[in-house]
Amino acid sequence: MITNEYGQVTFSEQEILDMLYADQSIDDCVSANKQVGADLFTYFGIPQHPTHSIISQPPIDYHHTKSSIWAMPLEYKNMDIEKYLAETLVEKGLTTETYMQRLLDELEEFETRNMINVLKFLCYLMDTCKQENIVTGIGRGSSVSSLVLHLLDVHKIDPVKYNLNYKEFLR
Repeated sequence: MITNEYGQVTFSEQEILDMLYADQSIDDCVSANKQVGADLFTYFGIPQHPTHSIISQPPIDYHHTKSSIWAMPLEYKNMDIEKYLAETLVEKGLTTETYMQRLLDELEEFETRNMINVLKFLCYLMDTCKQENIVTGIGRGSSVSSLVLHLLDVHKIDPVKYNLNYKEFLR
């Protein structure tokens, strides 16, 4: 461990590995040596410590602000997810009134909860998994009760066939 004139601590790669293998906290090591400001960020070439901002808005407003920002290609950001899901319903041969109404009901719930961008991102994620041959699961937990997630291939369980209530997922 090296401490510079500003009290910043830098560890060698071997020291970091030794601490990790010993399940030792780097912060504890710095405190034990009465040094302030462990600067691992400098060691790894990161210009500064990450800062935590104080959130000054109510949780629901914060959610609405953040849920509109997703890192995905523009083709997914601009897609008409409702149209995509309706077309997928037809492709899968699930065109009965029950399936169509269920899709509309679920989409209304996702819209009410400001989660349309989540669906677009899931579409992007699942497409990426397919393109990269990444194995995804059959389904798990309450998510299998969502027809929308089934149409996006997040899971392989047909919730209408098994009479699963999507409200179990969206509660």
